[in-house]
Amino acid sequence: MRLRLLPGLLVGLLVSTALTAQAHAAAHESRSLKPTDGTSTTTRTYSAFGDSIAAGYCGIFCRTDSFSVRHARDVANRFDATVSYRGRAVSGDLMSQIADEVSIYRSEVATADFIAIDGCGNDYLDARGSFRNQTTCAETVLATALDTCHTNLVRALNTIAANKKPTATVVVMNLYYPGVNADKSRTCSTGGTHFDVFLDYIVESNWIACTEALARGFDCADAFAGFNAADFDTDGDGLVDSNEIRFDPISDIDDFNNYYTRIVINNKHLIKDANLKQVSPTSTADYLQSDDTHPTAAGHTRIATECSNVTL
Repeated sequence: MRLRLLPGLLVGLLVSTALTAQAHAAAHESRSLKPTDGTSTTTRTYSAFGDSIAAGYCGIFCRTDSFSVRHARDVANRFDATVSYRGRAVSGDLMSQIADEVSIYRSEVATADFIAIDGCGNDYLDARGSFRNQTTCAETVLATALDTCHTNLVRALNTIAANKKPTATVVVMNLYYPGVNADKSRTCSTGGTHFDVFLDYIVESNWIACTEALARGFDCADAFAGFNAADFDTDGDGLVDSNEIRFDPISDIDDFNNYYTRIVINNKHLIKDANLKQVSPTSTADYLQSDDTHPTAAGHTRIATECSNVTL
């Protein structure tokens, strides 16, 4: 019986694999981006890998210009170049799938002048869903997500490092925190809130992302600082809030305790919901869509600005 079923199972597996590959290919995008004035004197290539953030997800059958497209436009303007943009991000992908995608398209990595990658968001969203369905606030699912994220992020970055050309610029986006207010409203039976629990993991994951990036000579774009703290001083200490939670490539790269203490111990009160990002004392911007997860156009622009600030 098993031998009779085996051919059918193999065919089903091959069809499933082929459909997955086709779905990923359909999710990709390629376009030519010119400087604002429409003319250029040179060319650049740009490859983007990641999940729905780099893919520009804005709902079913909706795609907006993602942060990587907007960063590529900044590249076009900076170098007066026509940029060949190759988007290889797929909405819903876990970090393991993103690492696979980088490996599949390593020939494109080898020719790219700029490479952007984001990931791990879906690993943590899945883990948060499981976490919320329990009453004890057991952190096992979150710890597993962190370990899986780290392992596959390193795999992706190693593939990029091994295949990119020496002059290529690579930028790794760390994670912003979606749903801050929702998590602050959820309490644990053991005390504290979901926010208290999740913040620890996001901070550690972001430290890992930036540390692993800088260790390979890559840049780290701090979406967390860009989204989750005000762009001015709200607590009277003379420091801009978003800078207080920003990863410092000098003091933080080899010192997780320094990064953790500065954010979680000393400045947790500065972490705010990205739906009401305070861009000035008199104005706010909504960086998240109504799903409280994916960036709005303003959110993508902010991440692109964070990328440009460290790469251009």
